[in-house]
Amino acid sequence: MTSNDAPPYEVERLLTEPFTRLLRILERGEEQIDARRAELAEVRHALYELTGAGGVVRQPQTAGLVEPLAPETAAPLLRHLIGQTTSLSRVCTMVIDVGAGAEQENFRLNQDLLAEGRFRQRTIYPMDIMDTEAGRAWVRSFAEAGEEQRLSLLPPSEFAIFDEHSLVAVGEWGNPESQYVLVREPMVIAAFIELFDRAFERALPVVRDHEADEDDQRLLKLLGLGLKDESIARYLGCSLRTVRRRVAALMAAHGVQTRFQLGLAAATGGLGSRGAGGDR
Repeated sequence: MTSNDAPPYEVERLLTEPFTRLLRILERGEEQIDARRAELAEVRHALYELTGAGGVVRQPQTAGLVEPLAPETAAPLLRHLIGQTTSLSRVCTMVIDVGAGAEQENFRLNQDLLAEGRFRQRTIYPMDIMDTEAGRAWVRSFAEAGEEQRLSLLPPSEFAIFDEHSLVAVGEWGNPESQYVLVREPMVIAAFIELFDRAFERALPVVRDHEADEDDQRLLKLLGLGLKDESIARYLGCSLRTVRRRVAALMAAHGVQTRFQLGLAAATGGLGSRGAGGDR
């Protein structure tokens, strides 16, 4: 067969090593599988939307409030829900390196849509995320996209609420490595929204690297939470010596004898005016 007779794909086949040809076939197959999974996740979500809107489709009578998501379905479904969000997403995360949300495609889509102003996003992060450069970079990148952020010593669990219509959460409470579940029941979603909003209000704002936090009320709140000086220093972005100096100054100003008394008074709102004497 001459070059004039052979079709292009035949020429490519003859000139390419078998390993390379097989690798290309495998990559094309994987792309087709990923596309098909995304389509199936969208179909599944559309069926739930029809059910919720009073359409002709009905869930089986045996269906429960919580639907387990297979590992291969979780990421495409999450991607679809991110794309469908128009108002506010609430995210409570325990780790950033595990789960469907950590996949690069979901990560980029979330940040892109957030930066475009398609929706707002509030996220509760674990406080120890700021202990690593990877964690700080993750938080910083989402902050630049417009995310509203808080830090918590102990986030309630791992879940994401999309507007008020869908909830994706880990099936085992507090275990970010467990299988995901999908919830569409409005009452359950409302309960999670209440849980998130209360936790977000109590959590601490993120202190940026360039900020010097000299707010005594924030320091008192950290003491009231029972944080050690080392954790407070990491959170405030200052030295351990600075934290201890400021704590000593607050103890003297509020007339208390121990850190415990100062932290207890801060937690219960029992601090008196500056300079007030007496044991507490």
